[in-house]
Amino acid sequence: MYQKLLYGAIWIFVLGFYLWMREQPGDLLDSLEELFWFSIASTMIVYSAPHLKNTVLICAWVIYCVGLLLDLLDDFIAVDIFPVIALDTSLKQIGFLLICYALYTMIVRKRETIAQLNNEIQQRKKLEEKLKFDATHDELTQIGNRRACFTQFTKLCEQHPTLFYFDLDDFKCANDKYGHNCGDAILKKIATALRQVFGEDNCFRIGGDEFVAFGSKAQNDDDKLRQKLLEEVFEYGVGMSIGYTATDTQTAPDKLLHLADAAMYSNKSLKSVRSKPRQR
Repeated sequence: MYQKLLYGAIWIFVLGFYLWMREQPGDLLDSLEELFWFSIASTMIVYSAPHLKNTVLICAWVIYCVGLLLDLLDDFIAVDIFPVIALDTSLKQIGFLLICYALYTMIVRKRETIAQLNNEIQQRKKLEEKLKFDATHDELTQIGNRRACFTQFTKLCEQHPTLFYFDLDDFKCANDKYGHNCGDAILKKIATALRQVFGEDNCFRIGGDEFVAFGSKAQNDDDKLRQKLLEEVFEYGVGMSIGYTATDTQTAPDKLLHLADAAMYSNKSLKSVRSKPRQR
């Protein structure tokens, strides 16, 4: 309602001034142009003011319009009668400069806002990636966890012919003897070895000292595989039992893991000689 009243006041003034101008002698072309731009500029102020939060820009716009109005009156009123008319050009220039300054500050603020939003988006993406990684990876060893294993189980069964199941022998003794920090280091080294042998996306820690991996039995002989995986932890007296079973996409993951686990325990019970620390 307030806007409509201002629109009405502006256009009543413009129409009244135009009718008054027609009765004045002389060439009115320049005055009509000045009246036109004053009407457009003042109307745009009324339209834009509710949407602008930049007070400097609004004030600059008003100053510019006042300069336009004084420039218009200068054609009909002598300076000695209304001295303020002499400021018409100055007010227009000041208003124009202030408008430029206000627009510049708005652009700078918008750029800062956009940069901040982009930074927040990047931080959010990093947080989402971290949360996703934490949800699917073991915190200690940084390889896939049990949840990730079951999520990718069918896909990995399609890609690899053999499911391996690993359990560390005498890990508790090493953990008690050398301390928990050393126990954590052993698990990390085993995980690193698994990544090197089977690949980053094909090995998982599913329990305390139990791991599974997907690969090919033909490429991983038991003794050679055990030697590769234990190479960095022999000095702690830790051994490894290995079980495996053929993958089958038609068999439930729990059952395949049970079969591989059973084979691992069979391997553990049949081994008469545990892995010994390397002789130095």
